[in-house]
Amino acid sequence: MLAGMLPALLLAVGLIAPQSPPTPATAAEASGFTATSRLADVERFCRSALDLPHGDRLTLHAAGRSHGDRPLLLVQARLPGPAPTPRRQRALVIGAIHGGEIEGKEALQQLVREIALGDHEDLLAHVELWLLPIYNVDGNEAVAVGNRAGQNGPDACGQRTNGQDLDLNRDFVKADAPETRALLRLFTEVDPDLFVDLHTTNGSYHGYHLTFAPSLSPNVDAAVAAENRALLDAAQAAMRERFGFATFDYGNFETHDWDGGGAPESAAGVRGWYTFDHRARYGVNYFGLRNRLAVLSEAYSYCDFATRTAATHAFVVCVLQALVARRDAVQRAALAADARALAGTPPLALGYATGFAEPEPMDVLVGEVERKEPADGRPLRFVRKGDGVPERLPVVRAFRAAQQRPLPAAWAIPAPTAAVRDRLALHGIEFEELAAPRTVRAASFAVGKKKKPKRPYQGHQELVLEGSWSAAAEVALPAGALWVPARQRLARLAAVLLEPESEDSLSSWNFFEAETDTHYPVLRVVEGS
Repeated sequence: MLAGMLPALLLAVGLIAPQSPPTPATAAEASGFTATSRLADVERFCRSALDLPHGDRLTLHAAGRSHGDRPLLLVQARLPGPAPTPRRQRALVIGAIHGGEIEGKEALQQLVREIALGDHEDLLAHVELWLLPIYNVDGNEAVAVGNRAGQNGPDACGQRTNGQDLDLNRDFVKADAPETRALLRLFTEVDPDLFVDLHTTNGSYHGYHLTFAPSLSPNVDAAVAAENRALLDAAQAAMRERFGFATFDYGNFETHDWDGGGAPESAAGVRGWYTFDHRARYGVNYFGLRNRLAVLSEAYSYCDFATRTAATHAFVVCVLQALVARRDAVQRAALAADARALAGTPPLALGYATGFAEPEPMDVLVGEVERKEPADGRPLRFVRKGDGVPERLPVVRAFRAAQQRPLPAAWAIPAPTAAVRDRLALHGIEFEELAAPRTVRAASFAVGKKKKPKRPYQGHQELVLEGSWSAAAEVALPAGALWVPARQRLARLAAVLLEPESEDSLSSWNFFEAETDTHYPVLRVVEGS
């Protein structure tokens, strides 16, 4: 009895030093990177970090609930004390938007632990962080052996889709999933200066530990896009010089016929390194339309799990440090983009008829993998071999819109549905419901052809409209019509959501289809505002 009391007595009188709480290990670390974290593991880990010496820099929230009613655990990291003026930069980083792509989840836990131990104080002096380790919680919990066949460990991980069988990285326009709706609300409430989306790629065999991309929408403000590229250039250099990781713009080795996007007419069937897509359904493309910076991170699936996690962790740190170093330029670009949208000068336009931008001749690391056949209950694996061999190739890492349509003074929706009102509000678009009739001059889009596939995609059948614009004429809008001014901070996003020629609009996802007969049910107002 007395022996058991002795350490406590000595501690009480100060004869032995108090012991620090044990430093928590992630589930991946504890397993030697043979397993990945479940939701309960992440919750325990983050709560244990609160007890570390600087745990007061962390606050835990639930950003929302998943389709399966699981919490979306959100960690806010900031230095204690009153908020400075002007406010610090804000960054939101999410992991596991696809449940089997697990490195971001593990890397963000490591970052949480480091902050609670007192690291990254120089970063927190200028940036407040919102970290969402497991965005697709339901997909993360659907663990099965071989869910990502070919990935170099672990044997079992989550599934790509959420509990509704939706790909959350195709949901940013239609916002059908509760997870997407929670994230869009977070975008509006926090207004991050930077959004980082952490993935894993199992595409072409290359020599990089990680690939990346900015927002690829051609409708992003040009100054914001330039600053986004500068931030990634700085992060890429830091990854090489400080951590020894090879990184490059995301892409795949493909062969394409040029579509007139500035390439030579004779360049048909050209093999090169091509990026993925420009449409707003993808998170980073969508976020750039909010006049803020966005970064896609893709760890290389054929590196081992520990290396993928280390590369992802290093990349997040490098991106955040680049944000600190460039904070004044980032803020200027964002505020100027907001001001241009609010003033409408110079006139903003919607870009459409989008194709690949001009190729850039660059050295690309061509890699090799070793195939490990399934054995002893373990799934197929491909293992990275060597560091790759440079090959000079045309690199296509951007898109260009072949046509531009200047934005109107406003958009009017004479007979809005509840679903349209809901989505506009969710996206943070400013609008008003007319209390009384109003007469305006507006142009309408005459629909000549509707095209959509026979099979549904992500719960919808994507609609493409072909037609022509009428000359502006006098139109009587009824009370209850929605009025959406084009002079607002999110004008670029509003145009993508509402214009019939947009390549990823609410119309694309059938929100206006029931009202689209001979004419598109959104008018372009030129006078009468």
